[in-house]
Amino acid sequence: MENTEKTDYLRHAVYVAAIFIISIIIYAPTFKSGLIWDDQYIIRGASLIDKKHPYDVFISNGLYYRPLTIISLGLDYAIWYVNAIGYHVSNVVIHAANSVLMYIVSVIMLKNWKFFLNKNTGVSFFSALLFSLHPIHTESVAWISGRTDLLATCFFLLAFIALLLYLHEKKREGLFLIAIFFLFSLLSKENAIVFAVLALVYAAIVKANRKEITLISVSVTLSLGVYVFLRKLAWLSDLFKTPGDSGAFLNKEAFSFATIGNLINAASYYYEKLLCPWNLNIIPEMPSGPGYFILFILPCVLLAFFILKRNFFCGFWLLWIIVSMVPSLMITISQIAEPLGERYMYIPSVGLSFLIVMLLKPEKQHLTDTLLTHHLRIAIIVTLCITYALLTYNRLYDWRSDFALWQDAAKKNPHSAATKTNYGLALLSAENYDAAERQFSEALALKNLTHENKSMLLNSMALVAINKKNYERAEALLYNSLRENIRNVASYHTLGYLYMQAGSQITNDPVKRKAFFQKAIKAFEESEKFIPGVSDVNFNLALCYLELGDFKRSKANFDAVIQRAPNSGLAQKSVAFLSYIERKGSL
Repeated sequence: MENTEKTDYLRHAVYVAAIFIISIIIYAPTFKSGLIWDDQYIIRGASLIDKKHPYDVFISNGLYYRPLTIISLGLDYAIWYVNAIGYHVSNVVIHAANSVLMYIVSVIMLKNWKFFLNKNTGVSFFSALLFSLHPIHTESVAWISGRTDLLATCFFLLAFIALLLYLHEKKREGLFLIAIFFLFSLLSKENAIVFAVLALVYAAIVKANRKEITLISVSVTLSLGVYVFLRKLAWLSDLFKTPGDSGAFLNKEAFSFATIGNLINAASYYYEKLLCPWNLNIIPEMPSGPGYFILFILPCVLLAFFILKRNFFCGFWLLWIIVSMVPSLMITISQIAEPLGERYMYIPSVGLSFLIVMLLKPEKQHLTDTLLTHHLRIAIIVTLCITYALLTYNRLYDWRSDFALWQDAAKKNPHSAATKTNYGLALLSAENYDAAERQFSEALALKNLTHENKSMLLNSMALVAINKKNYERAEALLYNSLRENIRNVASYHTLGYLYMQAGSQITNDPVKRKAFFQKAIKAFEESEKFIPGVSDVNFNLALCYLELGDFKRSKANFDAVIQRAPNSGLAQKSVAFLSYIERKGSL
C-alpha cells in the first residue's frame, strides 16, 4: 500500500512538472516580445508608486474594477519598470500554474466519480495539456494586459478545488477557501461571478445535501457582499445612462432587434474558435450567416442529450462553457470594448479541455474495449495536442511586436476602425507617415463611429501632421477632436506637445515663442482636470515653465515626476534639469 502511494505521488509529480515545463516552453517566444497595444499605459497606470495609500487600489467607482490585477502589474512595475520581459514571464508562469491547477481539479474530481476507472492520472494529464496548449489562450498570455483573465482563472480554479475538497473530502475549511478565492477571482475580473452558478450546479449534480448547498450559498454570498461593498454602487449609473451616450455602458443599438442576432453570432463565433482555433485575430469581425445559428443551437442540443443519457459529468463541463461565456456576451452590446475578444474564452476553455478528453475516455461498462480502440483514443488526443502546439507557436509570431500584430489584424478585419487605427499608430511609430495617414482616413470614413472613435482618429491624424511639421493642420484636427469628445485627454496632451514643438521652432520672435509655450501650459492643465498626476504631463509642464523662466513652478513639476516614479527615465531627466535650475538660481 505504501509503495502504491509513493508511486502515485511520483506519477503526479512527473505529470505536474511536465505540464508546467511544457507550458513555459510553448510560450517562451513571448519573452522576446515588447509592450503591445495599450500595455504601456496599463502598466504605468497600475504602478503602486502612484498610489498615496496602498489600499487606494481597492477604492474605485468605475466600470473597470480589478484591484488584484492592478496589484499584480504594480509589483511587476516595481521590479521591472517598463522592461517587458518581466511582465511576460509573470504571464507565462501564471498560465503554467493554471494548467497545473487544471490537473489537480481533474484528479480530485475523477477520483470521486464512481463511473470512472480509479486511475485517472492520464485523463487529468491530457486535460491539463490541452488547456495549456490551446491556441485561443495566446491573446491572454502574450498580451501583458491579458493578465486579468489569467489571474481571475487562477483564483476561479482554486475556488473550485476548495469546492471539491468540501463536497468530496468533507473538509470544512473548504467553505472558507471558497469564499476567499471566489472573492479574489472577482477582484481580478468581474466575469468570475459565474462561479456562484457553477458551484451550486455542481453541488446539485453530486447530490449534496441541503445543509451543504446552504453553506456553499452562504459562502459565495459573503464573497459577493464584500465585493459589492468594496466596489460601491456609483458605477451603476453608467449602466443606466442612455445607450450610446458618452460614458454609457450600453451601445446605441443595445435594445434593437439586431442585438439578438449579434448575441447569437458572438456566441457561435466563440464556439467556433474554441473548436477550430485558427485564423485568430485580436479584433475579429462579427460573423453572420445561417450556419452560425446552427452552431449556436448545437451546444444546447448536446446538453439536452447528456442530461437524457444521465451523463452529468460531460453535461457539467458543457454547461461550464455556456455559463462562463455569458459575461463575455454582454460586451457585445456595450461600447466600452470591442464586441469580440478571444481572451474572453480563457475560463470557458477549461470546460472544453475536460469535455474533449472525457468524450474519449471509456467508462466502466466499456472495459471490454480493444487495445486498438484505446490506442486510437490516445492517438487522437496526442494529435490534437500537437496541432494545438503548432497553432499556438504560429499565432505567437503575430504577437512578436505591435506592428506585426496590427498588420495581421488589419488584414483579417479591414472593416474595423480599431484595427485600422492601431495599424496606423504602428505605422506612425515606424515613421511611415503617409501609410499611417491613409489608415486613419479610411477608418474615419467608416460608418457607425462613436464620438469617442472620431475623436481618437482625429488626434491620431494630428500626430501625423505634427511629424510632417504641418502645425496648422495639426491644430485644426485637434480642435475637431475635442469637439467630438471634450474629455479626450490624449488630444489635450497632443495639443500641448504641438504648441511646444511649434514654439521651439521659433528663434527670432521671443514674444511669439512665449505665446506658444503659454498655450501649451493651458492644454496640459486642461488634461490634468480629467486625469491628474500623469508623469508625462508634469514633465512637459516643467519644461514649459523652464522655457518661460518660472523656475519655481518648473521645479515643482520636476519634483512631482521624481516623487511619483524615482527610478524612471523621466525622473533621471528631471534630476538633471533640477541641477540646471539650481545652477541658474545661484548665478
